[in-house]
Amino acid sequence: MDDGMVVVGVDGGEPSVLAARWAAAEAIRRGVPLRVLLTYHWRVPLTAFDPADEFAEAAQWFADRSVTEVARRVSAAEPDADVRPLALPGHPAETLLKAGDDAGLLVVGTRGRHAATGAVLGSISQQVAVHASCPVAVVRGRADPAGAVLVGVDGSGPSDLALRLAFEEARQRGCDLMAVRVVESPLVPPPVGAPPVLYDAAEVQRVLAEQAVAQVTEAARHCPDVRWECHGVPGDAADVLVERSQRAQLTVVGSRGHGGFTGLLLGSVGLRLLHRAHCPVLIAHARRGDEGPEEPS
Repeated sequence: MDDGMVVVGVDGGEPSVLAARWAAAEAIRRGVPLRVLLTYHWRVPLTAFDPADEFAEAAQWFADRSVTEVARRVSAAEPDADVRPLALPGHPAETLLKAGDDAGLLVVGTRGRHAATGAVLGSISQQVAVHASCPVAVVRGRADPAGAVLVGVDGSGPSDLALRLAFEEARQRGCDLMAVRVVESPLVPPPVGAPPVLYDAAEVQRVLAEQAVAQVTEAARHCPDVRWECHGVPGDAADVLVERSQRAQLTVVGSRGHGGFTGLLLGSVGLRLLHRAHCPVLIAHARRGDEGPEEPS
């Protein structure tokens, strides 16, 4: 696993403080510092004040105060964490994505202080989850360390990456790993007007489950001390993973699977989990240049 620091984006709101506390525990497990990053806008609309004037200074002072307070709360909850607060002017998503270029993990909350009432996932969190160049954790649902690490597999390259990351997370957490291969039915809808395609659903499920076990067995070689199980189940992939996330402490998915189009940055299963999972979700992004061969569309 990359030894870069853990970076968490905060805005002073309670969801971001909870995300920062979760990130601190993750940083301790990894043995790396935690960067608590607050990004702010200071310019007044329809004006063009010089960055050195009193408005910019006041905005920086307030941002420094806010991020220092978040860091204080995190340090009080996780005294062993090496917490490093930083406030920067700029666009929050762009600043976090740039910070991710040198990070081992980016962490965000479900929504920001200014998210619309009832919003499940803020736009900044979703932008970071989709476009990051390193793994991203979205802290939602239960954030307590109970249950196994849950990972969805489908035989694709991105799910190989998710498996490796999930095994490493399970090893660091001292917990079991639960891999799930969901078989959706029908596998391929027939063209309009064509007769239905007949196949043995039970046989298809058995074959795909065997392939999944082989995939997990290969990934397990790098963490032989982690206990794991692999199950092939029918249904909708997102629905199955959401249901099983109720008994997990972390759910790991690839950036896209066999069902994703070439170049798609985050598949529909990942996006739905970000909105519905009962525990934090870890998106296993590969670093740019390390993605491996493209999956066929």
